[in-house]
Amino acid sequence: MRMSIKLTTQAYCKMLLHAAKYPHCAVNGLLVAEKQKEKKKDSHSTPILCVDCIPLFHGTLALAPMLEVALILIL
Repeated sequence: MRMSIKLTTQAYCKMLLHAAKYPHCAVNGLLVAEKQKEKKKDSHSTPILCVDCIPLFHGTLALAPMLEVALILIL
């Protein structure tokens, strides 16, 4: 099964600009998706629409406690 993903201009630009600001570091974050109305006969072909991007960290990615706290703060 193949899943298609679409990005809004805002999500793409925030992701790209954050990575460009820190080119020497690994960057991670979250993509925020909008729930789409599913069509019953074509539910597998409905793309996921990512409407925003939340940059979290740049640098070391193996910081599980910091990631957990960041995810709690986002909610």
